[in-house]
Amino acid sequence: MPIIQFNMLEGRSVEMKRELAQKVTDTVVEVLGVKRETVRILIHEMAMHDFSVGGVTAADRLAANGVAAGAIPKDYSAAVLSNGVK
Repeated sequence: MPIIQFNMLEGRSVEMKRELAQKVTDTVVEVLGVKRETVRILIHEMAMHDFSVGGVTAADRLAANGVAAGAIPKDYSAAVLSNGVK
């Protein structure tokens, strides 16, 4: 029984997570040759203040990159991981 875990920042839609689960399941079934019903996927979401890079939270990095609180950009990983914050 394969168990796959994802740790990600909050902000992705239910539709995105559903598509992720479906495509990962398809790949696991194809590569490992297991039955679909045996594949388990766990998605753990973290708040922006619960993740940091270089000692600076994702929330602070987004703010420093001009992203208003609650307005998470579609591809926010670049803003979160940006070196623009010291």
